[in-house]
Amino acid sequence: MITSGEIAIILRALQNHTALENDYLKEIVEKQWEEESGYLAALSACFEKGLVEKSGAFLKLSNEGISWIQENNAEFSVEKDLEHSGDSGAQPTKPYDVAKLKMETKPLSVFQALRKIERAEIDLSPEFQRAFVWDELKQSRLIESMIIKIPLPAFYIDATTAVRWIVVDGLQRLTTLYRYCRLQDFALSGLQFLTELNGKKFDELPPEYKVAIEDDTQLMFYNLMPGTPPLAKYTIFSRVNTGGMQLTPQEIRHALNQGPCTELLRRMAKSPEFLSATQGVVESLRMSDRELILRALAFTLNDYSSYREHGDMESFLVHAMNQVNALPEIEIKNLEQEFYSNIGKVRKIFGIYSFRKYYMKGGRRSPLNKALFEVWTVTVKGFSSSLIEQKKDAIVTEFLTAMNTDDRFVRSISASTGTYSAVEKRFKATTSILEKALNA
Repeated sequence: MITSGEIAIILRALQNHTALENDYLKEIVEKQWEEESGYLAALSACFEKGLVEKSGAFLKLSNEGISWIQENNAEFSVEKDLEHSGDSGAQPTKPYDVAKLKMETKPLSVFQALRKIERAEIDLSPEFQRAFVWDELKQSRLIESMIIKIPLPAFYIDATTAVRWIVVDGLQRLTTLYRYCRLQDFALSGLQFLTELNGKKFDELPPEYKVAIEDDTQLMFYNLMPGTPPLAKYTIFSRVNTGGMQLTPQEIRHALNQGPCTELLRRMAKSPEFLSATQGVVESLRMSDRELILRALAFTLNDYSSYREHGDMESFLVHAMNQVNALPEIEIKNLEQEFYSNIGKVRKIFGIYSFRKYYMKGGRRSPLNKALFEVWTVTVKGFSSSLIEQKKDAIVTEFLTAMNTDDRFVRSISASTGTYSAVEKRFKATTSILEKALNA
C-alpha cells in the first residue's frame, strides 16, 4: 500500500526543480526507501491522482500536485526534519583582501559561448545543479527575448582552474541556448510577441533570426581568475546568486571547492552509517546532508577554540573544505572511518533521539539539530565504543539534566549557534556531560 509519506517524497523532489528526468527522480527518492520497487508504485499512484505530469522526457508537478503539497505541508514538513538555526548561510564577517581579487570581464557572442560548450570548456553539468531544468515555456521566452534584443543578465564564472569554466550564475540560460541552438531538443512555444515562430526549432528559423541569436546577441561573463582567495569567491558568488533556483550555501561551497572533499561528502551522505544515524531525515536535494557532515568534519579537523579566528561558520566551513582537499588519501579515509565510528557511538547512546533536543525519557522528539550533530560527533571521538555502551544510561541522564537546568547550553544549540560563545558553550557542556557520566 502506498502511503501519503511516499507520495510526499516524490512531490517534494519535483517541487525543488522545474522538472526531473525519471531516472534521476528515481535515484533521489530511492535513497530514502529500503525497497526499490516502492518508487514505481508511488509514481504510478501520483499519476493516477493527477499529481504528476509528463513534459517531454521530464516529469513535473501538475497544478493538483502543487495544491496537494500546500494542503499537506504541515503534516509532511519534516524539513526534511532538520532544525535550522540561521548560521550556515550567513555572510562571512571578516573582509577579504580586495587587492587579491582578480576578476576579468569577457564579452562573448552566443556563437562563441556555444563553441566553448562544445569544446567542454564550459561545464553545463555540475553536480549541484544537474537536476534543475527550465520548462519549455521559460526556455522559449529566453530565446524570444534575444531575438527582440532584450539584454540578458551577466554570467558569473569560476575560472580559477585552467581546465574549464564552472558556471555559478547563469547555468540555465546557457543550457537553454545549447539545447535550442545545437541539440535542437525543443521547439518554441508560448511566445508573447513572435507568435509566428511557435513550433519552430532553431534550424527552422528565418536566417535573420538565427543571426540575431548567434551573432548579434552579446553575453557578458564576469570571470573570477586564479589567485582569488576562496572566501572572496564564496562571498561574491553568494551575492550574485540570482537564478530562478538560487543555490544554497553548501551548493556554492561545492561549486567553488571541487576536489577530494566534495567527493568525500557525496560518498558519506549516501553511506548506510550516516543514513542510519540520522534515520534518513536530512534533505539531500539541496545538499543539507553534506553541510551537516562538513560541520562535523570541520570541528574534527580543528579544535573548537580555533573557530574564534574565523569568526563565523561560513569561513570556517570553507577553510575545512580546503583542508580536506589538501589531505593525503589515507588521511581522508581515516577521517571518514572515524566519522562513521563516532556517529555510531552517538546512536548507541541516544537511539532514536540521536542529535535531537528532548527533555525527558520517552518525550517528544525535536527535529534533528545541526549543533548537536557536530558537537556530539566530535565529543565522543576520544572514548571507546565499549565504554560508551557501558555508560550510555548515565550519559543520557546527564544530558537531560543539562537540557532542563542549563539555559545557556540550550541556547547554544537553539539560536545564533554560529557565534563563538555558542560554539564554546556547547563543546564545554557536552564534554562535561561525558566526563560526569563516565566517571560516575
